[in-house]
Amino acid sequence: MQPLDYTILVGYLLGLLLIGATLAKRAAAGGDSYFLANRKTPWWALGASGMSSNLDVAGTVVIITLIYTYGLQGFWIETRGGVVLPIAVWLAFMGKWHRRSKVTTTAEWMELRFGDGAAGKAARITAALTYLVITVAMVTFFLSAAAKFIAQFTPLTPEWAAVLMALVALAYTLAAGLYGVIWTDVFQAFLIGGAAIFISVKAFGVVTPELLESWPGAATNTAWPQLSLDDETFGSMFWLFLIFFIGKGLLEGLGGSGGSAYMAQRYYAAGSDKDTVKMSALWVILFSFRWPMVLGLAVLALNAGIGEDDPENILAALLTGDEVFPTGIRGLIIAALFAASMSTFDSTINAGASYVVKDVWNPLRGSGLRNDRIGYGGHGGSFGRKNAKEEVYVGYAASAGIVVLGLVIYFAIARQSDILAVWTNIVVALFPAFLVPFALRWFWARFNGVGFVLGIIGGFGATLVTFYQEAFSLTLNDWQTIAFIAGISVAFSILGTLITEPVAKSTLRSFHRQIRPWGLWPREFAKPGDDTMAVRDIVRLIVAVLWQLSTFLLPMLAVIHQWEQLIAVAIVWSVLSVYLIWDIATMRDLVD
Repeated sequence: MQPLDYTILVGYLLGLLLIGATLAKRAAAGGDSYFLANRKTPWWALGASGMSSNLDVAGTVVIITLIYTYGLQGFWIETRGGVVLPIAVWLAFMGKWHRRSKVTTTAEWMELRFGDGAAGKAARITAALTYLVITVAMVTFFLSAAAKFIAQFTPLTPEWAAVLMALVALAYTLAAGLYGVIWTDVFQAFLIGGAAIFISVKAFGVVTPELLESWPGAATNTAWPQLSLDDETFGSMFWLFLIFFIGKGLLEGLGGSGGSAYMAQRYYAAGSDKDTVKMSALWVILFSFRWPMVLGLAVLALNAGIGEDDPENILAALLTGDEVFPTGIRGLIIAALFAASMSTFDSTINAGASYVVKDVWNPLRGSGLRNDRIGYGGHGGSFGRKNAKEEVYVGYAASAGIVVLGLVIYFAIARQSDILAVWTNIVVALFPAFLVPFALRWFWARFNGVGFVLGIIGGFGATLVTFYQEAFSLTLNDWQTIAFIAGISVAFSILGTLITEPVAKSTLRSFHRQIRPWGLWPREFAKPGDDTMAVRDIVRLIVAVLWQLSTFLLPMLAVIHQWEQLIAVAIVWSVLSVYLIWDIATMRDLVD
């Protein structure tokens, strides 16, 4: 990096701190302000923030590697996580269900669903601890990935780079809460979008038939998913892999988690049902910028003769010399990639801290489910100014504690580990432990707090078994590991539910009246129009999944001049878009 590159990067970091300092006073008003930005953030800002929060350097490196190796089939491989299919579920109906809950955290939601008795409180603390485990794991991952990236272009060692990233992100997140997270994410979305456009246009200009033929992934460079890759990793069962991981992605969305705490937080902060759909659609459109960018980087590497020996080093190799990205432009690209990491990191910190405050600290202080803006289920009232301020101060401490713990684990374990190995352990071993119980709570009325708690315990117990497979005479690959963990979680969830008392009917009726979910719910709870709304939700889900996939594929096909395939995908995308526009325009908000 040259002085101009450093100037751009330092200016970006100072911009983040300035935004945080500007919004600090507004965030300090209370817990609702600090963690939900008072539920008054424009839907477009929430959508832009969501896009930024789902981008990171490590994921970018992995996807570039897959695209370079498998062509456009690398996109289908990334249905395992990088395509972020849960967004389609949020767009269809999960977003509006979350908004109607009127809570701050998913753990707080548990008492709305299971009641405020022993089972409901146990479910609440279990959910909070689950998200805290995931939060710390994700913070460690982001530190590990970003540290190695930053160290490649600066005089800093990976360890000092991790500390720098942690301190900068903590500073503005600590000061401004979700206000700071959202508006710095919006700022960072412009950087990421600009970098994506520049890279895509540059790659478009170097594409030739000869270049495409020389591609290592030329044989699988098609927009349509193939049944087999004839590859050592995926073999002739690629179709099974694809079905399995698309199902996993949709299950994450149906569980209302998306594998993260920060996705739900955006929807708790939304202002209306329509806003949740519009912000999800914008989220998809903006997130589509990532795909021509990673494809463009693979194309530029191919054109420069980079990556054949080590595809994982493509990004670093492209940014090291002046051949592809000259001084100044290189600084902007690095700042954009740094922004991608910071936006995910800050969202994770703030969302994780909300669980400490709302679901650990407040119950210990005797606050229960009270909320400084609304109440439900017999819990209402106001914290008062003193308690509202206390929530913010505890939020400061919780945010700092999460970062410190992530740094400790990074220095103790993760800094010596491969980035992909860290991510694989999170996706394969941790996510399946809680996905099923989180999904059942929405769709099965008989499901209770005990079933939820035992499902989580069984899932994480199975995770520990997979960590020590040899001791149990097991040899499981990734998808078998996911199936094993999820299967144990399902068995414990159902068993725990059926051997204990159901949730009180009054609690279930109150929950159903407020949320209006569909699934295995008593017909007596239904209101006129519920069946029609359920059908529209399901149709919207099918349309949203296909629309999201086609939205991501379109700019990729344009970059590599695949005009025939582009026309076919564009026709599908246009029809789906018209339906979604009509659907949103005629959507009826549930009156609060």
